[in-house]
Amino acid sequence: MNSVMKSCFVFLILLVQDLKAKELVLVAGLAKPPYVIPEQDSGFEVDLMRDVLGKLGHNISMLYVPYGRTYETMKQVNADIGLTQSEKGGVKAEILSLPYVTYQNVAVSLKDKSIKLGEFQDLQPLVIVAFQNANRVLGSAFAKATKQRPLYLELPEQRRQVELLLTGRADVAVLDINIFKYFAKLITGVSQMEKMQVHNLFTSTRYGAAIHDPKLRKAFNRELLNYFDTPEYDSLLQKYDMKYSDGYHFYNDSLPR
Repeated sequence: MNSVMKSCFVFLILLVQDLKAKELVLVAGLAKPPYVIPEQDSGFEVDLMRDVLGKLGHNISMLYVPYGRTYETMKQVNADIGLTQSEKGGVKAEILSLPYVTYQNVAVSLKDKSIKLGEFQDLQPLVIVAFQNANRVLGSAFAKATKQRPLYLELPEQRRQVELLLTGRADVAVLDINIFKYFAKLITGVSQMEKMQVHNLFTSTRYGAAIHDPKLRKAFNRELLNYFDTPEYDSLLQKYDMKYSDGYHFYNDSLPR
């Protein structure tokens, strides 16, 4: 009888440990809709992670932190995965997963203003609103063109960027195209893209996930590649209207830049 009870006890311990192992803590940066929407515990990146890790038998719990604090927080709390990471952000290549999302920064203006932007210097006479730290992350040419310009402003709230552009108080908004589309539709109730001129001055940036556990990282990479070819992935693109970032089959030389 004691032997049976001991066996059951050991089984319960193993079961609890297994369940615990399947609950992963993910860290993501705040306020990046449609990529990350904390108030809904969703977004393109969050749902993608939930789908891919779910296929591996894992549940996820999200921890949302201020912009730029994802990887540091991940280390501090010993979280399993940090979202939207790259070597440029100081994360070592060996712990990064394969890229799973692309951000495409653009300059957006109203078609009615007939603004022509062929190079960064064309920005100089314009009223520009950009996202926080844009001067630091968008390259030296952009930084030089906007340096000490009284008509250049960086804002932590990206919704405010879009509001200023839609009301004509800014000539150009510099931000990710999907973030612009999301807020423009949220503010007005309908898509505003027919009224916009999108200026492609910047290269795209691919992001992976920071995953310290090599077994988890290998399994995630394998399942991610499978996921890209599923109807669920196509539905996710449609759900968040990721029109300008379609074709996330990263291992294809024909990807748009």
